[in-house]
Amino acid sequence: MGQQDQQNHQSGSPIKLDIQKDIAWLRQSQPLMCDTQEVTLLNPSDLESAVNQQPSMVTYPAQPAYRLGKHFEDCVQGLFESSKANHIVARNIVIQTPERTLGELDLIYKNANQQWVHLELAIKFYLLTKDGSKLSDYIGPAGHDRLDLKWERLRDHQLSLSKKPKVIEFLQQQAIPQPTKRELLLTGMLFYAYENWTSIHLEGLGINPQHQRGFWLEHHEISQLQHTHQCEQGYIVLPKWHWIGGPNHYETPTPVDYTTMVELTTADPWPNMILVYEKTQTGWVFKVRGLILATKKPPLVT
Repeated sequence: MGQQDQQNHQSGSPIKLDIQKDIAWLRQSQPLMCDTQEVTLLNPSDLESAVNQQPSMVTYPAQPAYRLGKHFEDCVQGLFESSKANHIVARNIVIQTPERTLGELDLIYKNANQQWVHLELAIKFYLLTKDGSKLSDYIGPAGHDRLDLKWERLRDHQLSLSKKPKVIEFLQQQAIPQPTKRELLLTGMLFYAYENWTSIHLEGLGINPQHQRGFWLEHHEISQLQHTHQCEQGYIVLPKWHWIGGPNHYETPTPVDYTTMVELTTADPWPNMILVYEKTQTGWVFKVRGLILATKKPPLVT
């Protein structure tokens, strides 16, 4: 975990934040993948919202007990709570039989058409390796996850759970409506090597061309940030609990300079997400997110 996460772990202080900042980002986000014949994707912007959402403070346990996935699920619940026509009827449904646990359904909701929908949820951050050209070349910041594997599991395993006879039987026993429709909410960001992060577009992989994107650099490449801009730049290193809402949590940002950012992001081997700002006459303006990664041996070139 990054420096702020480690400090939070050491202090044991609960994490408090305004989840409406994250819900606002989620509402503007785009699915990472495109619809297919087998999968219907839920776009958060399709859920209408009440106006003038008030701040909503939530508390999560300190690191390492904090879980971004749980945080994201709470954001999705907030989306539905502000919707007049879509309502959650059950969440985190563990399917248990006398023999074993069959799995878990993330969420079942009733939509505007009065259909019962099984919805699976995931927020992911992947980077495309240099010279990468396949879905399997999108990997997690820590190198423990791949977009192709996650997409396959969500599509072929998780969504199909609610079709299985034993799962249907369990839902009936629990008086939970049987879903007649299945949807997937897979959002997050994809990051690309700094030298071409704005221009690279891979066709034929099923990736949503409107997905949120940013850049990534390894420690040995970080000096590129110092020499490729004309305006004064500043940086905010995000704690893990700000990875969803990002700049929404900094209405009056106070970025650090390049030297401080380098010290913070290279002090340990953990991936760090940063916000890049540019100084204007009216103040700091957010430009892009980036991932700073420890240099692999060999570096991420394939």
